[in-house]
Amino acid sequence: MKFLFAFAIVACVFGSAFGQTETVLYSFGAFPADGIGPTGGLLFDSAGNIYGITNGGGPYCGSDGGCGTVYELSPASGDGWTETILHNFCSTGDPFTCPDGAGPFAGLIMDAGGNLYGTTAGGGTGQWGTVFRLSPPSGGNGNWTETVLWNFAMASDNGYLPGYGKLNMDAKGNIYGTTTRGGTKNLGTVFELSPLGSGTYSFAILHSFSGPDGAEPQYGVAIDGSGNLYGTTENGGSGKATCTYGCGVVYELSLSNGTWQETTLYRFDGTVGAYPISPISIDQDGTLYGTFLNGGTGSCFLGTCGGVFKLVPQVDGEKKYVFYFNGGQASGNPESGVMVGETTRFTALWVLEMETSTC
Repeated sequence: MKFLFAFAIVACVFGSAFGQTETVLYSFGAFPADGIGPTGGLLFDSAGNIYGITNGGGPYCGSDGGCGTVYELSPASGDGWTETILHNFCSTGDPFTCPDGAGPFAGLIMDAGGNLYGTTAGGGTGQWGTVFRLSPPSGGNGNWTETVLWNFAMASDNGYLPGYGKLNMDAKGNIYGTTTRGGTKNLGTVFELSPLGSGTYSFAILHSFSGPDGAEPQYGVAIDGSGNLYGTTENGGSGKATCTYGCGVVYELSLSNGTWQETTLYRFDGTVGAYPISPISIDQDGTLYGTFLNGGTGSCFLGTCGGVFKLVPQVDGEKKYVFYFNGGQASGNPESGVMVGETTRFTALWVLEMETSTC
């Protein structure tokens, strides 16, 4: 539901601002043959095919409504789109343990070879989520092959419950992501999967959150040109009375002498924003953009409306600029991120359009 809400905001903004119209490319729901509940955004390849996941549906998991799918939409000759199910989760082994994963929430990424990577919130040998890869058939014909790259287990220092954020991959093929729980304080982690060759990976925890430096990241990390990682945590940070477990932070992870160091760039205090659960976007100048769920100056039915922030790097530290949602008929309580255009000016105008547009 939260991703549908985020998409509705974008449709409202751009529809009202530029007069665009909606075209339904595909309707889900032919259970159990089809997926149900698309989440996590869409991925396009160079041929114009679209890839995505559904949190439910598929023929497995029985009365539970299905364990989710990975699908492809391809342009059909003439008009329309054709859907192909690339993988049905929980399709191997015990339908109650789902060793191939179950219930994906996050979107997909693709490498140069056309392989897809993602996470599931459940299933796997540890029962608390997986990182998986889907490899296309050789020669373009046949079935895609799913490989579980990592299994998460509950109460583990290695983390568990990967959140809503998709993975990210650097130029060397290293894969980065976050878990909402687990780690040394059970407050979430940032992890890395590094390729070893022959399709195998090593797993490492880059940071375990402890509370003051953030807690419970919901989305993944962004990577800048120097290989630094940036993200948000929903909780942790200030710990002020306005937020029982802290109002959330924006953090950076930088590699120094072979060790990853975490820096808290900003702690939300509930007055100027609270609960940043969105991914981070980075523009060409290194400015960071994201959203926070509550706080700000708006007036919504159940508290303040949240807003959009940007953090501009300065020589003497980080300087904060915040754009607020207004509430009422305008968009409010954002749970997704910000689209960064080719110039900072375009991005700022896009944010302000979101602030003032009504549906």
